Amino acid sequence: MHRVWLPEGIPVWLVTRYEDVYAALNDKRLVRNRRHANADYHSELLPEAVRDGNLHMEDGDVHTRLRRFMNFAFIPRRIAALRPRMEQVADDLLERIAVKGGGDLMADFAEPLPIAIIVDILGIPRDMEGDFHVWSDMIMCGVIEDAQAAGGALIEYTYQLIARKRSDPADDLLSHWVHGKDEEGRGMTDHEIVGMTFFLLLGGYITTFGSFGTAVLGLLTQPEKAARLRERPELMGAAVEEFLRWDGSAQNAIRRFAIEEMEIGGTLIPKGDTVLLSLGSANRDPRKFPDPEELRFDRENSAQHLTFGKGAHNCPGKELARVELRVMIAKLLDRFPDLALAVPAESITWRPNYTFRAPRVLPVTV
Repeated sequence: MHRVWLPEGIPVWLVTRYEDVYAALNDKRLVRNRRHANADYHSELLPEAVRDGNLHMEDGDVHTRLRRFMNFAFIPRRIAALRPRMEQVADDLLERIAVKGGGDLMADFAEPLPIAIIVDILGIPRDMEGDFHVWSDMIMCGVIEDAQAAGGALIEYTYQLIARKRSDPADDLLSHWVHGKDEEGRGMTDHEIVGMTFFLLLGGYITTFGSFGTAVLGLLTQPEKAARLRERPELMGAAVEEFLRWDGSAQNAIRRFAIEEMEIGGTLIPKGDTVLLSLGSANRDPRKFPDPEELRFDRENSAQHLTFGKGAHNCPGKELARVELRVMIAKLLDRFPDLALAVPAESITWRPNYTFRAPRVLPVTV
């Protein structure tokens, strides 16, 4: 347990051990709605419109109701139906890289593929495709003013999408949110739909984007691992779990607030204090994962990583991210047997964000 201050000046309790993080993720005394925060919690990176009233910032019955609407997109048959589309997009993007003789894997591959899939899931009309990568990059940039400006643009755009789906529905997630009802006959408000769309666009893109970048950088700096996956492609499922443990993009969970005085890791946490759960640190805890800095595809408990969280707020799109990563890494290794970094590994820089981790660029030759 550590007392630290976030870049925006908020004091938090940083929880780092696997056992403590796992327990805290499942502890109902730690909640996300900011009305439970004390006076130390004084600023937000996110726009006002998505700070509450949505799946990621609510708890209890409200969260459960909204979670059912989100789950519509991630039932197994819908994810399975998306795989051919993922493979097609991957092949097209890799062919463009082949024609150029290389490029930046982050901009040329890791970015456009997950965005294309989220666009399909939401059912965004082709004439309304937004600047998702620009907005996401600005939100991740670490500059509060830029993040809030991009968030505002994304919210305004989402209201336009809602209006389109209200008049022209289709078999897609946005139409389901706009016109669907729960078991009690209640629909979603526009405010709730905006929040759900905002976080789906960000989470559905950033998690895959960042985890692909860290995984491929690991393979490029440890070519024997890449050779093993080429020789034994059946290891890809286990490898993706190990990549997510070893250096997954989600480094810290969304902040939580203690609704009562409680103890974590032997430290007393006052009511209302902010708690930040370090997923990245938990995934490298040697008590849980021996020799945690080693990338090992035969690690028996890799799948027990906490990159997607646990408990009520576990990532609803985790299976989609897993499938995307398996497709992207397998296609990349198969298409380019001579794939190599075009710059020294130590020159790779990282996005300045304490929640999500991703390389800025990943220049390669093929």
